[in-house]
Amino acid sequence: MLKASSLQISIIISLILAILLGSLILMFYYFRTQQQKFERWENLNADVEAATTLSLSNYFANTSGDTVIYLPLRSNDSVKISKKFWGMLEVASITAVENLDTLKRSFLIGEKPLDSTILYIADEDRPVSISGKTKIQGNAFLPKSGIRPAFVDGEYYDGIKELVDGKILESSHKMPQVNHEILRSIESNFNGMHDNNRQLLNGDPVLKNSFFNETQFFRIESPQVLNRDSVKGNIALVCDSAITITGQTVWEDAIVFAPVIKIESNFRGKGQFFAIDSLVIGKDVVLDYPSVTGLIAKDSVNSMAKISIGENTKISGLVFLYREELNEQMDLIEFGKNSKIQGNIISFGLFKYSDPLEINGSLYCYRVITERPSSLYENYLINLTLERKKMNPYFISPYFFSGDLHLEKGIVSWLN
Repeated sequence: MLKASSLQISIIISLILAILLGSLILMFYYFRTQQQKFERWENLNADVEAATTLSLSNYFANTSGDTVIYLPLRSNDSVKISKKFWGMLEVASITAVENLDTLKRSFLIGEKPLDSTILYIADEDRPVSISGKTKIQGNAFLPKSGIRPAFVDGEYYDGIKELVDGKILESSHKMPQVNHEILRSIESNFNGMHDNNRQLLNGDPVLKNSFFNETQFFRIESPQVLNRDSVKGNIALVCDSAITITGQTVWEDAIVFAPVIKIESNFRGKGQFFAIDSLVIGKDVVLDYPSVTGLIAKDSVNSMAKISIGENTKISGLVFLYREELNEQMDLIEFGKNSKIQGNIISFGLFKYSDPLEINGSLYCYRVITERPSSLYENYLINLTLERKKMNPYFISPYFFSGDLHLEKGIVSWLN
């Protein structure tokens, strides 16, 4: 009886020890697997960070396809980098692979603004006058004839004695040199408007495409009111006539190329919109960062090209109008009253506004026109707020001028 009991106890003890040893082995396997997974993700994160730094380098040029980098120390690892122009910005997509694990990252790239230029008015031998509650904070490039206070509609200049809170420098007779490479990239899309190989825009209420995929180009052959629920991501719409974007459309990062673009009132979104004849933005529109509205006028067309922006509009990004040869009838960017810009306005022509107007960034133009109920005033700055210090310290600018691509680059926003 005692021997049987001892055998029974031995079996029970052996069973308990087997369970404990099995549990220890299972725990060791589990923790070892997790450790290996953690190490793989650490490696992938390090690879993605290194590829991000490489993408932001001026020495890493845009690629026509993917650039694949194989890592010599880890034979099963590779990093794929794609970098190209996306409107007035660049877009980079990174995919790091280790065994069966993958880590992806996509982002927009721009340039870090280094100077403190708030105002550039080309020298046309016309002095600049300042009146009302105008405030200029930053460096101002002005005509040689200088700047002076003025009395307008019963209102005199009400500001600091120095007129400009910053350096006053002499401007040139011309605007600064532009970046022709990126402008040619934009123009190439207008040249391909009638490319029948591109897919016609379908009736889907939602258009969405990841930046890890190839860009989806949609062709629009006639004037159209674009009434979609949303247009998001790696999508470019190319229209051969006029396109109207309704205020109800949710817009995120996509691009439009059309001779004439109209964005209806109360629209809110972020994207890039490029025209060649006219671009009209309604009232109470909000274009979030990073948005670009641009017009590239053709030298062969003598009529005035115009960007018209309605009252109470807020834009964070870049507004520009460019023509290579200055037209006798100068092209025009026009802003309605109570508008606010966080970023840059560049007009290779006239800049017209109704006061008050606030610009936290910079303004470049040949001539300023202020519209008052009584008259139009040339090179009069009336109730215009120009404050460089109020620009967001994390603001990364789209490219435009020739030296921009050689400046330090930064991440504008994360995608996907």
